[in-house]
Amino acid sequence: MNGNKLVADTSLIINLFNGNTLARDVIHQRQLWLSCITEIELLSFPKLSTPEKQLLNKFLDECVILDLTKTIRDATIKIRSSYQLKIPDAIIAAMAHYLDLPLVTFDHDFKKIENLDLVLLENG
Repeated sequence: MNGNKLVADTSLIINLFNGNTLARDVIHQRQLWLSCITEIELLSFPKLSTPEKQLLNKFLDECVILDLTKTIRDATIKIRSSYQLKIPDAIIAAMAHYLDLPLVTFDHDFKKIENLDLVLLENG
C-alpha cells in the first residue's frame, strides 16, 4: 500500500483498539479518513466505558471524518443496489471511491465490490 492516506472502516478501528498488531502496523504514520458512519458505529457501542469513549474520541480527533455529501450518497445508492451491502458498508465503500484512497478492512463483504482499492486484512 503506497501513500500515507487510507480509508479505515469500523472493523479496522475495533481491531486496533482490541490490540491487533496488524491493524496497528497498517495505520502507523498514516492519515486515516473515516466516514461519519464509522464514527457513529464506534461511539454508539453500548458497552463502552467512559474512559474507553474518551480514548476513542481522542483517537477520532486525529482522523479526518467525512460527512455524507450528495456525491457520496449517490455512489452509496449505486453500490448498495449493485452489491446488496449493508448501508454502512456501502457508505464506507462509496467514500473510498470518492476519495480515491484504499479501503483497509478486516470485513470480507467488501470483496464483492469491483474497482475498489481494497486492502483486506486477515486475523491470524
